[in-house]
Order: sequence, then C-alpha cells, then structure tokens
Amino acid sequence: MLLLATLGGVVIVRRNSSEQPIQVKAVLFGIYFWGLVFLQLVVFGLLFYWAKSAV
Repeated sequence: MLLLATLGGVVIVRRNSSEQPIQVKAVLFGIYFWGLVFLQLVVFGLLFYWAKSAV
C-alpha cells in the first residue's frame, strides 16, 4: 500500500507541477501521498467488509 502511494505521489507531482520550486513539490507530494493512502484504506476496508458480510 505504501509503495503504491509513494509511486502515485511521485507520478502526480512530476506530471502536475513541473515549474514549481522543490519545497512546493515536497508539500504536494505529502498531500498526494496521504490522500492515496487514505483512499486505499477506504477501498480495502470496504472490500474486507463486503467479503466478511458475504460469508
């Protein structure tokens, strides 16, 4: 999960902020990273809930 969030954060920062200073890129990476972690936790939590309730 952390690997996907890290790779996603790097890809999004490189694509969207090519002319930003390095400090702005670092902050944006942190926001994107934690956003992707939260999104993955929600998705995996829902999948786990649905798998448990189906049994």
